[in-house]
Amino acid sequence: MSAPVVQISHLHFGPASKPVLDNINLELEAGHFLGIVGPNGAGKSTLLNILAGLTQPSGGHIDLFGKCLTRFSRHALLKQIGFLNQLHDHEPRLPMRVRDVVAMGLSNYTMPWQFGDHDGALMSALQLVDMQNLAEADFRMLSGGQRQRTRLARALVRQPRLLLLDEPSAALDSVRQEKLFQLLRRLCDETGMSVIMVEHDIAAISSHVDSVACLNGQIHHHAMKGEDIPEDIWRAMYGDHIHIMAHDAGCIGCGPSDVHKPHDHGHVS
Repeated sequence: MSAPVVQISHLHFGPASKPVLDNINLELEAGHFLGIVGPNGAGKSTLLNILAGLTQPSGGHIDLFGKCLTRFSRHALLKQIGFLNQLHDHEPRLPMRVRDVVAMGLSNYTMPWQFGDHDGALMSALQLVDMQNLAEADFRMLSGGQRQRTRLARALVRQPRLLLLDEPSAALDSVRQEKLFQLLRRLCDETGMSVIMVEHDIAAISSHVDSVACLNGQIHHHAMKGEDIPEDIWRAMYGDHIHIMAHDAGCIGCGPSDVHKPHDHGHVS
C-alpha cells in the first residue's frame, strides 16, 4: 500500500496562548479531492502556506509522499506540488506574456533558456484552462478571470502530485467556476493527483469533492461525501451570525433527511 500523499500530525502554528492553527491532524490519499471551508481568519491560507513550504509551523509533523518535510527535503518534495495562492487586487500585473507567466511554474524556472524544451507542457497547461489562444498575450491586458486561469495553469504546468489551491474560483464567473471544479475532479480521477482547495461556498464544491474539512483554528469536522455536517459544527465555526440556505441531498453536509428543512446545510455565508 502506497504512503499517503499528505499526513499531518498535531500541527500547530502561532503563539501557544492564541494559536492560528491548533492540533491539526489530516491524511490525504492519492486522487483525493479535499475542500476546506471556514470563516475569514480561520487559518485556511496559513495551512496551505505551511504545506507549500512558505511558512514554518510552530510544532507538529508533516509527511509529503511518505517523506518528512524538513528544510533538507523541502526542495525536492516541493517540486511535486503545485500552488495557487490567494488572488489579491494589489498584485502587480507583470509585463510578461501569458506563456511566460505559466513557465514560472516549471521547476527549472531559473534557467529560462530551457523554456523551449517545455513548449508542450506550457500549451497543455493552458489548454486545461482554455487559455491556449492567449499564450502570446500580454498578461497585463487580461481580465481578472483570465489572469486567474493563467495562474492556475502555472500551478498545473509541472503536473504536480499534489495541488494546493487558495480560493481558485475568485474572479471567475459561475460557468468558469463549474468548469474549474469539473477539471479538478477529472484530474484527480484520471491522473491520481490530489487536491486541497480552500473555498467559502460549500454548495459550489460539494458535488465535486470527496470530503470537506471544516476549519477554524482546528478541524471541527471532516465530512466524507454523503455525510451530514451537524448544525452545531457550523455554529462552532461561524458563531450565531450565519445564514444557512437550502440545497440538495447530493452534497456534502446535506443529509437526505434534511432536504425539506428550512435550515439545510448547503451554503454558509
